Amino acid sequence: MSEGTTSPALEPEPAPLPDDDDIHREIFLRLPPLPSSLPRASLVCKRWRRLLSDPGFLRRFRAHHRAPPLLGFFADEDGDIEFVPTLRRPDRIPGARFSPPGRDGTGFLSFLGCRHGLALLADHARLEAVVWNPVTGGQRRVPFPPGFSGGHVYKGAVLSSSGDGHVHGDGPRTPFKLVLVHRTGELHGSIASACLYESESGKWGSVSSTAIPHLSLHEPGVLVGNQVYWMLFGTSVDNLEIDMDILEFDLDGQSLSVIQKPDTNDSGLQALRTKDNKLGLATLSKQGIQLWERETNSDGVGRWVPLKTIELDKLRAISPSMRICPATMLGIDEDNSAFFICTNMGLYMIQLESLQFTRLLDGDPFTAYYPYTSFYSAGLGVGGGDDRAEVSNIA
Repeated sequence: MSEGTTSPALEPEPAPLPDDDDIHREIFLRLPPLPSSLPRASLVCKRWRRLLSDPGFLRRFRAHHRAPPLLGFFADEDGDIEFVPTLRRPDRIPGARFSPPGRDGTGFLSFLGCRHGLALLADHARLEAVVWNPVTGGQRRVPFPPGFSGGHVYKGAVLSSSGDGHVHGDGPRTPFKLVLVHRTGELHGSIASACLYESESGKWGSVSSTAIPHLSLHEPGVLVGNQVYWMLFGTSVDNLEIDMDILEFDLDGQSLSVIQKPDTNDSGLQALRTKDNKLGLATLSKQGIQLWERETNSDGVGRWVPLKTIELDKLRAISPSMRICPATMLGIDEDNSAFFICTNMGLYMIQLESLQFTRLLDGDPFTAYYPYTSFYSAGLGVGGGDDRAEVSNIA
């Protein structure tokens, strides 16, 4: 061995990490909020597993990352509901893991929406709303409000009652709000009625009604501030023109109203939440996607203001042969400003800010897509042996 060369056996060992749980927690907080992150780190040793499965740490982890990841979406084809995962392995969650609540054979469940880690379904046979936590499997059934037995409950929304918009604990046991929209009448003369339920009081509020010119699309509602919005879709009496409007429910005032869309002939429209936390709209045409924002003056009068246009050439960047199918915006991920759109090459998710395309499905599209975001980490053993309930805190 030459001079100046140190034998490997004599090299100093690296200094051990400080024996301080707080330092470890600070490091763990910065792991990505993906389903595999915490479980894989917990396999290192019992000490790490103890730290990572602590409910207090899990609350800090969610608060640090704020927005949960998109785990996938629930696809609904005339009551045939399935979960379609969007993450790659090892974060991909099998579709069967999030199977909807069982049916009793007397009717079907329709999917109405999901938000803050909870999902909302309507059981038309039992006349009940079903608030379901896909991560834990827990559910809570709420009878329809009085007067909603006739007609058709065809729209709804669920959200956490907590101020930070997060569900803590087993979702159906934590405070939540749900809205149901009920429709009566004919195609060109319908009355929509909405009612708000708050789990803390266990009571329904007053019913608000308004005339609607059209039926509703199979799309999830969009939460903007304290208002929920759904697209309304219809045709003229002679079926020569397609028209759309927006149905608004104000959670504070518990009032229902209709907002007219911008003066545009675009066939595809999707309500969304803008960066300024205002009601926005994406309209689809042969030229591209036009983004709008609704502004309200001091007198409460609203108007639509164009924000920007995404040219069709940019949409074709991933393939010159891509064709956007008309009137096929099929859902919105309101937290990530992304929507689902049907093309001749399959279903894509488009993020409006980055224009990033994610291919989700080949073949024929479903009727509606409901994005599901949540913090999910199976394998930490928080709740016992069932890995569906092992992380009891979701956002």
